[in-house]
Amino acid sequence: MKMKIKISPNIKEVLSDILNFLFLLLKILYYICEGVYRLFVPKKKKCVTGEIVLVTGAGQGIGRELAIGYASLGATVVCWDINKETNERTMNEIKRMGNSSVYAYRCDISDRNEIFETAEKMRKEIGDVTILVNNAAIAPLATFEDYSADEISSVMNVNLIAHYWASMMKVFLPSMVEKNHGHVVAISSILALCGGQFGTLYCPTKSAVRGNRIYSIHD
Repeated sequence: MKMKIKISPNIKEVLSDILNFLFLLLKILYYICEGVYRLFVPKKKKCVTGEIVLVTGAGQGIGRELAIGYASLGATVVCWDINKETNERTMNEIKRMGNSSVYAYRCDISDRNEIFETAEKMRKEIGDVTILVNNAAIAPLATFEDYSADEISSVMNVNLIAHYWASMMKVFLPSMVEKNHGHVVAISSILALCGGQFGTLYCPTKSAVRGNRIYSIHD
């Protein structure tokens, strides 16, 4: 006589939680071991000398520092920003460092037509981008009910949609795929994982950027 053992839904949930917890512990242990290993056997750094690097939002903040950093490593740097004055200031600072292979283009990346036009002009004058750094973002401080319709569209277009147009997927990615050479970098934020006050628009866009990078590698 066969006996059937029924497992209650509550027990299934508990077992599932235990397995997930054990899996998490294994992942943590793996990354700790990898971190210790890399202290003694670091990965070989990639040489970016001669690469054409486009940094969006290069006029200030992280974008500016990234542009300067790539230039110091010998890359040809292309600066994009909606603010022409601060963008050219970054370009001039790089030139004072002794790197003359730097260019500045004023571009509003919330406008896909402007992205396409600026990219085509840049391609003719400089060449194909081999490293794209999607950095530009805006973070207006306001409660959700205080945002205007234009502000909502602008934040979404700059912080997220522009990543699709310029990899900003339809503009620079095809040449990278064709040559089997290139990198696309997306700058997210710790706020993608934990929101904050006045982050109703900014935080979700950064979460979406993170998700885009995670899932696009499967395409």
